Amino acid sequence: MQTYNLEILSNMSKKIKSDGKKIGLCHGVFDVIHAGHISHFEEVKKNCDFLFVTVTEDKFVNKGPNRPVNSHYFRAKVLESLKHVDYVGINYTSDAVKSIETIKPDFYFKGNDYEGKKDLTLRLQKEALAVKKIGGKLIFTESPLKSSTEIINKSFSYIFDSKLQKFLSTKNKESLLNDSIKSLEKIKNQKVLIIGDAIIDQYDTVRGLNKPPKENILATRYIKSDTFLGGVFAAATNLSQFNNNVEVCTVIGADADIKKKISNFSKKIKSKIFVEKSKVTVRKRRLVGESDGRKISEIYYMDDNFLSNSNSKKINQYLNKNLKFYDVVILIDYGHGFINQDIYKTLLKKSKFLAINCQSNSANLGFNLITKYKKSNYICIDEPELRLATSNNQDEIEKIVKDQLNHKIINKNVTITRGRNGCFSYKNSKVLNVQVVISEKVINTIGDGDVFLVITSLLYSIKTDQLVASLIGNIAGALKVDILGHSKSISQSNFYAVLKHILK
Repeated sequence: MQTYNLEILSNMSKKIKSDGKKIGLCHGVFDVIHAGHISHFEEVKKNCDFLFVTVTEDKFVNKGPNRPVNSHYFRAKVLESLKHVDYVGINYTSDAVKSIETIKPDFYFKGNDYEGKKDLTLRLQKEALAVKKIGGKLIFTESPLKSSTEIINKSFSYIFDSKLQKFLSTKNKESLLNDSIKSLEKIKNQKVLIIGDAIIDQYDTVRGLNKPPKENILATRYIKSDTFLGGVFAAATNLSQFNNNVEVCTVIGADADIKKKISNFSKKIKSKIFVEKSKVTVRKRRLVGESDGRKISEIYYMDDNFLSNSNSKKINQYLNKNLKFYDVVILIDYGHGFINQDIYKTLLKKSKFLAINCQSNSANLGFNLITKYKKSNYICIDEPELRLATSNNQDEIEKIVKDQLNHKIINKNVTITRGRNGCFSYKNSKVLNVQVVISEKVINTIGDGDVFLVITSLLYSIKTDQLVASLIGNIAGALKVDILGHSKSISQSNFYAVLKHILK
């Protein structure tokens, strides 16, 4: 057959059923077909007259970095060639519910590796309900299966980064997976306050034109503009995928175009938002290419003296009264005029667990250093920020943290994120380097460090194992770079899928 449209499969299903024949459906990624799949299909075909198989569209495959290996069209073509498979379709959604509702099989088959296992992504739960609604039956096959992911991880180093593969090969992956899941369960109900700068991220999509004949500049054509809430708003939105009690404290300006967005945000996440009526919120306007979404240039709209004395006093009053109710406080200082020493002193004095990130960017390079915060429970910054704060561009990170940073601040828990080189952590004098979860689909690195920060802050607050915290943070960061700015948050379902498949 030459098409993989589900509607065509629906028509075929109706015809087959009208002849009194039974239909079976299998759904999955089927990235690399192996003997386990063949045995699975052979068993399935014994229980039905016609076997329909649908595959997941590429963009919904969350089995680790740079997956799938093969496109959905290629995967469908391979399945179509198997003698036990009668019809093949491509499902353009994240689970099999659409396939089930469209094809209406008599039986929906899953491998025995799904039976009795905790459904972290909740997809099987949705699919089972869909099968029940159409009057079908969910059946788990008995054929021994082998994971495509395991085969790919062992056979293709360009798919599963060889450094991470080697690093994890010496670990007990099953234990690591169980410990990760237990830690994520523990942080679900912690009461968390994220305090820091509000930022408006504006993305102006443009199409490149020819170079002007008389000027050596880049000419572009405006296509559209998208505005998102960034800064602490984005950090809180991402953390809310893993925690049910996130709150935000921040200050905004009198920007008319974000009122509705702020209102919608406050309905989902509890917020204490102060307003500077005569100023505008920090806005970072970026030109991005139409074809790949990558940044071309950016403009900052900002006021270095953003916080008024009046709001500073109100914020301190609010913090003094309410900090006792939070298990974890995360201070994200983007260096845009909100956080002052009075606020920090209140946070330090009243917080049960204080995590800090102090960021360097093009607007404050060299002036917003982590060393201005002399004490906290956890620090998470990137390597350039560490080197700026210690004026050391030569020594290894371990030496800088031990010999310089620890002399400037009091902190037993430090994590240094290193982009494609993973992360370095220092916990109670124990040093650990963890390789990064590589993603070749890097669209935008904005916010990946914030995602790493907020989730590891909670993990460190409950004294999670150093390796578990670093691995979880790396996976969360890898998922974030595949998203344009703050257009959406990372997905809990996707996170668990990647975690599970990396640790197979």
